[in-house]
Amino acid sequence: MKEIEFNLLTEPWIRVRLRDNTVREVSLTEALVSAQDYVDLAGEMPTQNAAVLRLLLAVLFTVFSRVDAKGEPRPLMQSDDALERWSALWQLGHFPAAPVRDYLEQWKDRFWLFHPTHPFWQVPQAKIGTEYGAAKLNGEMSESSNKLRLFPLYAGQSKEQLSYPQAARWLLCVNGYDDTSAKPKGKGLPSVGAGWLGKIGFIQAQGDNLYETLMLNLTLLRDGRECWGESKPCWELEAPKSAERTEICCPDNPAQLLTLQSRRLLLHRTGENVDGFCLLGGDFFPLDFLQPVFSFQR
Repeated sequence: MKEIEFNLLTEPWIRVRLRDNTVREVSLTEALVSAQDYVDLAGEMPTQNAAVLRLLLAVLFTVFSRVDAKGEPRPLMQSDDALERWSALWQLGHFPAAPVRDYLEQWKDRFWLFHPTHPFWQVPQAKIGTEYGAAKLNGEMSESSNKLRLFPLYAGQSKEQLSYPQAARWLLCVNGYDDTSAKPKGKGLPSVGAGWLGKIGFIQAQGDNLYETLMLNLTLLRDGRECWGESKPCWELEAPKSAERTEICCPDNPAQLLTLQSRRLLLHRTGENVDGFCLLGGDFFPLDFLQPVFSFQR
């Protein structure tokens, strides 16, 4: 078994719907640079689509808050700059491939699903957390070891194992929509509640294709008035955050908010399949910060 395996920038794992209504798996890079060719995301559940959409948006916020549509370094400083950049991207009718590819190539080592120090969307230290099987990771079942479903959608080996593409999709979803069943390992730690997306009434604008949907949700101005703070997506951290159940301040940039690690996760694999994961509570906001962030989501 390879220690470093399955890079999300080159391997197909995001499910998209084509114009002929067929479904295809594409890489993260392809989902962005060819977004105009896809009607929409086509994951197993709408909640999974919401989680994947937020990942795609986090990349776009990060890239186009730093460079213009031609890939020239031009950080957004004024509201007029943000409006002009959004307009330029909209008029193109697609996302310019060069800036997106250049940025993702720069951070390619942070997009390995399996990596000894920086597994994507995971924390190596989470191995001490609550252990679950693949049936709990699979959002179509979300079955724990002590509460079996009478009529599960999966049976046999497909219930006990997930492919790497499946696991990558559900990894994002569990981070956002996880329940409160996991127990803390440390003493006296606060309750973090459900995953962040499970706490809010998530609403998104919908376009005629994936590109339009992403653009309509790519709000480059905070509250339509001022530029956001510097983009800080989770994969740009020097080391993944590992502290259990950590209260943090509300981010001042959408990339950090969209990649909020509500849970510390670590996938477990056997052979070429994922058969379970470990989980700890992650980041959460103080109550007095919930209202302004909730308003941004709506």
